[in-house]
Amino acid sequence: MVLVVDQMTKFLARRFLDYERPVTVIPGLFDLKLSYNRGAAFGLLPDWAPLLILITLVVIYAIVRLRSSLFAGSGIRSRVFSIALGLLLGGAAGNLIDRLTSPDRTVTDFLSFYILYHDEKYAWPTFNIADMAIVIGALMLFFFYGVGRREDRKV
Repeated sequence: MVLVVDQMTKFLARRFLDYERPVTVIPGLFDLKLSYNRGAAFGLLPDWAPLLILITLVVIYAIVRLRSSLFAGSGIRSRVFSIALGLLLGGAAGNLIDRLTSPDRTVTDFLSFYILYHDEKYAWPTFNIADMAIVIGALMLFFFYGVGRREDRKV
């Protein structure tokens, strides 16, 4: 589901948003702003598309192997783990599709949050649905698996 929503929203952003003109959704907080990221998160490693593609393929392979071999149980922890891996997988695949299909190997971003304070704009880097899924999936793994495991060891 993450992959489908990500690709649909990116298609709509490319189709209806103008690169030069953001669309204000919530004044002083949120715009739809088309941009193309040549690097990884926050624009790190710009113009390293071949490496980023390779890393993403390795991550996707690891997620699929991990889910199928280690954590096929039942229970809340297993469901949370499966959802987290699904979010990570969908997000990674969504950004990989962008890199493989765009002529300049970029990822489409369009969600722009910012705060206006004393006529200054403080903006978070523009992102997309895949990026959100990756962050949420990683946080779920950390809080529901990593922290939970530490608590289990204390007992």
